[in-house]
Amino acid sequence: MHTHQLLDHPLFEEQPFQDILEPFGFEVSIKLIDPPIDPACDDPAAIDAYANDSQAYIDGLTFEHPPGFSELDRSENDEGDLYSVAVRAKTVFAQLLLCADSAFAGPNSHFSAPYLDVYRERMRQLSTESFSRERDDGYQHGELANAAASYAHHADTGRGSTASTAIWPWADKWWKPSADPRRNLVKAGALILAEIERLDRAAQRQGGEA
Repeated sequence: MHTHQLLDHPLFEEQPFQDILEPFGFEVSIKLIDPPIDPACDDPAAIDAYANDSQAYIDGLTFEHPPGFSELDRSENDEGDLYSVAVRAKTVFAQLLLCADSAFAGPNSHFSAPYLDVYRERMRQLSTESFSRERDDGYQHGELANAAASYAHHADTGRGSTASTAIWPWADKWWKPSADPRRNLVKAGALILAEIERLDRAAQRQGGEA
């Protein structure tokens, strides 16, 4: 199976899955089974298959995780157990993190593709559009929300751009609508995410609850 790219991080070599994944907002399910190595109780065909290609044997196993969980990895741990680890995203951030690996943003989740697109747009804004979280913290008068509203309004192709730009908070050179309504909504979603993050950071600094 395809292992989620998140598990490439070296922390997973040092700490248990739960200790790393749960703080990100994941519910974690881990299933363990013994490898077929005992001739006294294991099926001979299974013993041979495991001996010939252990990973292929593991990939052919069925691990029962609760409904709504996505399997991230299956392999053999240092203790010799065969394991499968699966997660369920409990927060929007966790869902975005799960979908950051495009192999996990497929048809099994009807909202994965939109989440992934918004997440990528948010990362693009931070990396190429001179946005930063520190800069966002300076927008304390609804600028990010108004920018999101401008793009969302422009997605309604039945209306002109004048109304869309009426509440645009920045210089005209930063107004970059697309001819594609969906693309404008993705931009709006990323800006809304930026505003939510800003509000959460402000609440945290003030000692309140986000």
